[in-house]
Amino acid sequence: MLLTISWALLHTGFWSRTQIIDTPVYERYGEAILGGQVPYRDFDLEYPPAALPAFVLPALAQGDDYGSVFEVLMWACAVAAVVALGLALAAVEAGTARLYAAICFLALAPLALGTVVLSRYDLWPAALTMVSLAAFVGRRERVGFGVLGLAVAAKIYPLVLLPVALVWMAKRRGTRELWIGLAGFAGVLALCFVPFLILSPGGVAHSIGTQLGRPLQLESLGASLLLAAEQLGVYDATVTNSHGSQNLAGSLPDTIASHLTAFSSGRSSPRATGDERAFSPREPPRSPPSSHSGRCSRRSS
Repeated sequence: MLLTISWALLHTGFWSRTQIIDTPVYERYGEAILGGQVPYRDFDLEYPPAALPAFVLPALAQGDDYGSVFEVLMWACAVAAVVALGLALAAVEAGTARLYAAICFLALAPLALGTVVLSRYDLWPAALTMVSLAAFVGRRERVGFGVLGLAVAAKIYPLVLLPVALVWMAKRRGTRELWIGLAGFAGVLALCFVPFLILSPGGVAHSIGTQLGRPLQLESLGASLLLAAEQLGVYDATVTNSHGSQNLAGSLPDTIASHLTAFSSGRSSPRATGDERAFSPREPPRSPPSSHSGRCSRRSS
Protein backbone atom coordinates (compact mmCIF):
# COMPACT_ATOMS: atom_id res chain seq x y z
CA MET A 1 0.00 0.00 0.00
CA LEU A 2 2.76 2.45 0.93
CA LEU A 3 4.59 1.69 -2.31
CA THR A 4 1.43 2.35 -4.32
CA ILE A 5 0.95 5.69 -2.56
CA SER A 6 4.55 6.61 -3.34
CA TRP A 7 4.02 5.61 -6.96
CA ALA A 8 0.88 7.75 -7.22
CA LEU A 9 2.62 10.78 -5.68
CA LEU A 10 5.27 10.66 -8.41
CA HIS A 11 2.57 11.85 -10.82
CA THR A 12 1.79 14.97 -8.77
CA GLY A 13 3.43 18.21 -7.70
CA PHE A 14 7.10 18.88 -8.34
CA TRP A 15 7.76 15.19 -9.02
CA SER A 16 5.84 15.47 -12.29
CA ARG A 17 7.98 18.32 -13.61
CA THR A 18 11.17 18.20 -15.67
CA GLN A 19 11.36 14.55 -16.66
CA ILE A 20 13.70 12.66 -18.93
CA ILE A 21 11.90 9.62 -20.31
CA ASP A 22 13.33 6.50 -21.92
CA THR A 23 10.10 4.70 -22.76
CA PRO A 24 9.92 5.95 -26.39
CA VAL A 25 13.35 4.38 -26.94
CA TYR A 26 12.25 1.14 -25.29
CA GLU A 27 9.10 1.18 -27.41
CA ARG A 28 11.11 1.36 -30.61
CA TYR A 29 13.18 -1.61 -29.47
CA GLY A 30 10.08 -3.58 -28.50
CA GLU A 31 8.27 -2.88 -31.75
CA ALA A 32 11.37 -3.74 -33.77
CA ILE A 33 11.60 -7.13 -32.03
CA LEU A 34 7.88 -7.82 -32.51
CA GLY A 35 8.39 -6.87 -36.14
CA GLY A 36 10.88 -9.70 -36.57
CA GLN A 37 14.16 -7.85 -36.16
CA VAL A 38 16.92 -9.51 -34.15
CA PRO A 39 18.61 -7.41 -31.45
CA TYR A 40 22.35 -6.84 -31.87
CA ARG A 41 22.19 -8.14 -35.45
CA ASP A 42 19.52 -5.99 -37.11
CA PHE A 43 19.79 -2.97 -34.83
CA ASP A 44 22.25 -1.76 -32.22
CA LEU A 45 21.25 -2.40 -28.62
CA GLU A 46 23.42 -1.46 -25.68
CA TYR A 47 21.32 -3.30 -23.11
CA PRO A 48 22.03 -6.91 -22.05
CA PRO A 49 19.74 -9.66 -23.40
CA ALA A 50 17.63 -10.20 -20.25
CA ALA A 51 16.55 -6.56 -20.44
CA LEU A 52 14.51 -7.39 -23.54
CA PRO A 53 11.34 -8.65 -21.76
CA ALA A 54 10.97 -5.21 -20.15
CA PHE A 55 10.91 -3.66 -23.63
CA VAL A 56 8.83 -6.24 -25.48
CA LEU A 57 5.98 -6.91 -23.02
CA PRO A 58 4.63 -3.32 -23.02
CA ALA A 59 4.91 -3.28 -26.82
CA LEU A 60 2.17 -5.92 -26.89
CA ALA A 61 -0.25 -3.25 -25.65
CA GLN A 62 -2.69 -1.73 -28.10
CA GLY A 63 -2.54 1.86 -29.30
CA ASP A 64 -0.50 4.41 -27.39
CA ASP A 65 -0.53 2.55 -24.08
CA TYR A 66 3.16 1.60 -24.05
CA GLY A 67 4.17 4.12 -21.37
CA SER A 68 1.29 3.22 -19.08
CA VAL A 69 1.87 -0.52 -19.41
CA PHE A 70 5.59 -0.02 -18.82
CA GLU A 71 4.85 1.90 -15.61
CA VAL A 72 2.61 -0.92 -14.39
CA LEU A 73 5.36 -3.41 -15.17
CA MET A 74 7.90 -1.40 -13.20
CA TRP A 75 5.44 -1.05 -10.33
CA ALA A 76 5.08 -4.84 -10.30
CA CYS A 77 8.87 -5.16 -10.18
CA ALA A 78 8.96 -2.76 -7.24
CA VAL A 79 6.33 -4.84 -5.46
CA ALA A 80 8.39 -7.97 -6.09
CA ALA A 81 11.46 -6.25 -4.63
CA VAL A 82 9.54 -5.25 -1.49
CA VAL A 83 8.17 -8.78 -1.06
CA ALA A 84 11.63 -10.28 -1.57
CA LEU A 85 13.05 -7.92 1.04
CA GLY A 86 10.40 -9.01 3.51
CA LEU A 87 11.13 -12.67 2.85
CA ALA A 88 14.87 -12.12 3.24
CA LEU A 89 14.44 -10.37 6.58
CA ALA A 90 12.00 -13.02 7.78
CA ALA A 91 14.53 -15.70 6.85
CA VAL A 92 17.13 -14.13 9.15
CA GLU A 93 14.48 -13.72 11.87
CA ALA A 94 14.66 -9.93 11.86
CA GLY A 95 12.65 -8.20 14.56
CA THR A 96 9.31 -6.59 13.81
CA ALA A 97 10.67 -3.06 14.03
CA ARG A 98 13.57 -3.84 11.71
CA LEU A 99 11.29 -5.64 9.25
CA TYR A 100 8.76 -2.83 8.97
CA ALA A 101 11.41 -0.10 8.94
CA ALA A 102 13.22 -1.73 6.02
CA ILE A 103 10.03 -2.36 4.06
CA CYS A 104 8.80 1.20 4.61
CA PHE A 105 12.18 2.58 3.57
CA LEU A 106 12.10 0.63 0.31
CA ALA A 107 8.45 1.49 -0.32
CA LEU A 108 9.22 5.21 0.06
CA ALA A 109 12.41 5.06 -2.00
CA PRO A 110 10.62 6.03 -5.27
CA LEU A 111 9.90 9.45 -3.78
CA ALA A 112 13.63 9.99 -3.24
CA LEU A 113 14.57 8.65 -6.67
CA GLY A 114 11.90 10.64 -8.48
CA THR A 115 10.14 9.99 -11.75
CA VAL A 116 13.23 8.28 -13.16
CA VAL A 117 11.78 5.03 -11.79
CA LEU A 118 8.67 5.39 -13.96
CA SER A 119 10.42 5.33 -17.31
CA ARG A 120 13.57 3.27 -16.76
CA TYR A 121 13.76 -0.50 -16.65
CA ASP A 122 16.12 -0.51 -13.64
CA LEU A 123 13.49 -1.94 -11.29
CA TRP A 124 13.53 -5.16 -13.32
CA PRO A 125 17.17 -6.09 -12.53
CA ALA A 126 16.73 -4.63 -9.03
CA ALA A 127 13.81 -6.97 -8.37
CA LEU A 128 15.78 -9.93 -9.69
CA THR A 129 18.70 -9.02 -7.44
CA MET A 130 16.42 -8.82 -4.40
CA VAL A 131 14.84 -12.19 -5.23
CA SER A 132 18.32 -13.68 -5.55
CA LEU A 133 19.35 -12.34 -2.13
CA ALA A 134 16.13 -13.63 -0.58
CA ALA A 135 16.84 -17.08 -2.03
CA PHE A 136 20.36 -17.11 -0.61
CA VAL A 137 19.35 -16.17 2.93
CA GLY A 138 16.36 -18.51 2.67
CA ARG A 139 18.72 -21.46 2.05
CA ARG A 140 17.70 -21.79 -1.60
CA GLU A 141 21.20 -21.13 -2.82
CA ARG A 142 20.88 -22.91 -6.15
CA VAL A 143 17.85 -20.79 -6.98
CA GLY A 144 19.76 -17.75 -5.80
CA PHE A 145 22.62 -18.41 -8.21
CA GLY A 146 20.23 -18.93 -11.13
CA VAL A 147 18.29 -15.74 -10.46
CA LEU A 148 21.53 -13.84 -9.93
CA GLY A 149 22.64 -14.98 -13.38
CA LEU A 150 19.40 -13.63 -14.82
CA ALA A 151 19.89 -10.34 -12.98
CA VAL A 152 23.41 -9.99 -14.42
CA ALA A 153 22.00 -10.72 -17.88
CA ALA A 154 19.50 -7.90 -17.35
CA LYS A 155 22.01 -5.31 -16.11
CA ILE A 156 25.60 -6.11 -15.35
CA TYR A 157 25.95 -4.54 -11.89
CA PRO A 158 24.60 -7.53 -9.86
CA LEU A 159 27.80 -9.31 -10.87
CA VAL A 160 29.47 -7.66 -7.86
CA LEU A 161 27.45 -10.02 -5.65
CA LEU A 162 28.91 -13.16 -7.21
CA PRO A 163 32.16 -13.28 -5.13
CA VAL A 164 30.11 -12.76 -1.95
CA ALA A 165 27.71 -15.52 -3.01
CA LEU A 166 30.59 -17.89 -3.72
CA VAL A 167 32.13 -17.32 -0.29
CA TRP A 168 28.68 -17.70 1.29
CA MET A 169 28.13 -21.01 -0.48
CA ALA A 170 31.61 -22.37 0.28
CA LYS A 171 31.22 -21.71 4.01
CA ARG A 172 27.63 -22.91 4.33
CA ARG A 173 27.40 -25.80 1.87
CA GLY A 174 30.90 -26.78 0.83
CA THR A 175 32.86 -26.88 -2.41
CA ARG A 176 30.53 -29.26 -4.25
CA GLU A 177 27.49 -27.04 -3.82
CA LEU A 178 29.61 -24.04 -4.71
CA TRP A 179 30.43 -25.52 -8.10
CA ILE A 180 26.82 -26.55 -8.66
CA GLY A 181 25.67 -23.01 -7.89
CA LEU A 182 28.35 -21.49 -10.12
CA ALA A 183 27.29 -23.83 -12.92
CA GLY A 184 23.70 -22.69 -12.51
CA PHE A 185 24.77 -19.05 -12.63
CA ALA A 186 26.87 -19.63 -15.76
CA GLY A 187 24.12 -21.72 -17.36
CA VAL A 188 21.52 -18.96 -17.05
CA LEU A 189 24.00 -16.41 -18.41
CA ALA A 190 24.74 -18.71 -21.34
CA LEU A 191 21.05 -19.19 -22.10
CA CYS A 192 20.65 -15.42 -22.28
CA PHE A 193 23.81 -14.51 -24.20
CA VAL A 194 24.78 -17.47 -26.38
CA PRO A 195 21.89 -17.27 -28.91
CA PHE A 196 22.76 -13.65 -29.64
CA LEU A 197 26.48 -14.39 -29.69
CA ILE A 198 25.81 -17.00 -32.37
CA LEU A 199 23.64 -14.65 -34.44
CA SER A 200 25.74 -11.52 -34.00
CA PRO A 201 28.97 -11.79 -31.99
CA GLY A 202 30.01 -8.34 -33.20
CA GLY A 203 26.73 -6.78 -32.10
CA VAL A 204 27.02 -8.24 -28.59
CA ALA A 205 30.66 -7.15 -28.38
CA HIS A 206 29.63 -3.64 -29.45
CA SER A 207 26.95 -3.60 -26.75
CA ILE A 208 29.41 -4.58 -24.03
CA GLY A 209 32.02 -2.16 -25.33
CA THR A 210 29.50 0.67 -25.31
CA GLN A 211 28.71 -0.04 -21.68
CA LEU A 212 32.34 -0.24 -20.61
CA GLY A 213 33.18 2.95 -22.52
CA ARG A 214 30.37 5.13 -21.19
CA PRO A 215 31.38 8.49 -19.69
CA LEU A 216 30.05 9.73 -16.33
CA GLN A 217 26.30 9.99 -16.81
CA LEU A 218 24.55 13.05 -15.42
CA GLU A 219 22.24 11.19 -13.01
CA SER A 220 24.95 8.92 -11.59
CA LEU A 221 26.16 9.26 -8.01
CA GLY A 222 29.57 10.52 -9.12
CA ALA A 223 28.04 13.19 -11.35
CA SER A 224 25.67 14.24 -8.57
CA LEU A 225 28.62 14.86 -6.25
CA LEU A 226 30.43 16.91 -8.90
CA LEU A 227 27.31 18.95 -9.65
CA ALA A 228 26.93 19.60 -5.92
CA ALA A 229 30.57 20.73 -5.87
CA GLU A 230 29.77 23.10 -8.74
CA GLN A 231 26.96 24.64 -6.71
CA LEU A 232 29.48 25.22 -3.91
CA GLY A 233 31.82 26.93 -6.35
CA VAL A 234 34.64 24.42 -6.07
CA TYR A 235 34.20 22.68 -9.43
CA ASP A 236 33.26 23.76 -12.96
CA ALA A 237 31.12 21.07 -14.61
CA THR A 238 30.91 20.62 -18.37
CA VAL A 239 27.88 18.74 -19.72
CA THR A 240 28.10 17.00 -23.10
CA ASN A 241 25.84 14.70 -25.11
CA SER A 242 27.22 11.32 -26.19
CA HIS A 243 26.34 7.62 -25.95
CA GLY A 244 22.70 8.72 -26.13
CA SER A 245 22.83 10.48 -22.76
CA GLN A 246 23.91 13.64 -20.98
CA ASN A 247 27.32 13.25 -19.34
CA LEU A 248 30.03 15.20 -17.53
CA ALA A 249 33.20 15.73 -19.52
CA GLY A 250 36.73 16.17 -18.21
CA SER A 251 39.55 14.23 -16.63
CA LEU A 252 37.96 14.02 -13.18
CA PRO A 253 34.59 12.71 -14.45
CA ASP A 254 36.43 10.24 -16.67
CA THR A 255 38.42 8.98 -13.69
CA ILE A 256 35.28 8.58 -11.59
CA ALA A 257 33.52 6.82 -14.46
CA SER A 258 36.39 4.36 -14.87
CA HIS A 259 36.25 3.47 -11.19
CA LEU A 260 32.49 2.99 -11.32
CA THR A 261 32.87 0.78 -14.39
CA ALA A 262 35.10 -1.51 -12.39
CA PHE A 263 32.03 -2.50 -10.37
CA SER A 264 29.26 -2.28 -12.91
CA SER A 265 28.59 -1.61 -16.53
CA GLY A 266 27.15 1.84 -15.78
CA ARG A 267 23.60 2.99 -16.39
CA SER A 268 22.14 2.29 -19.80
CA SER A 269 19.97 5.23 -20.60
CA PRO A 270 19.63 6.46 -24.12
CA ARG A 271 17.28 9.41 -24.14
CA ALA A 272 14.03 10.04 -25.86
CA THR A 273 14.22 13.34 -27.69
CA GLY A 274 11.81 15.99 -28.74
CA ASP A 275 12.49 15.20 -32.39
CA GLU A 276 10.60 12.52 -34.31
CA ARG A 277 13.38 10.20 -35.44
CA ALA A 278 12.89 7.04 -37.41
CA PHE A 279 14.22 3.86 -35.87
CA SER A 280 16.81 2.69 -38.36
CA PRO A 281 18.74 -0.61 -38.34
CA ARG A 282 22.18 -0.54 -36.72
CA GLU A 283 21.61 2.98 -35.41
CA PRO A 284 20.43 3.56 -31.84
CA PRO A 285 18.41 6.71 -31.05
CA ARG A 286 20.54 9.65 -29.95
CA SER A 287 19.89 12.83 -28.02
CA PRO A 288 20.35 16.27 -29.55
CA PRO A 289 22.90 18.63 -28.05
CA SER A 290 21.55 20.83 -25.29
CA SER A 291 22.95 23.59 -23.17
CA HIS A 292 24.01 22.98 -19.59
CA SER A 293 21.33 23.88 -17.09
CA GLY A 294 20.63 23.20 -13.47
CA ARG A 295 18.08 20.59 -14.33
CA CYS A 296 17.27 18.20 -17.15
CA SER A 297 14.44 18.90 -19.54
CA ARG A 298 11.50 16.67 -20.39
CA ARG A 299 11.82 14.87 -23.68
CA SER A 300 9.33 12.90 -25.66
CA SER A 301 8.99 11.43 -29.07
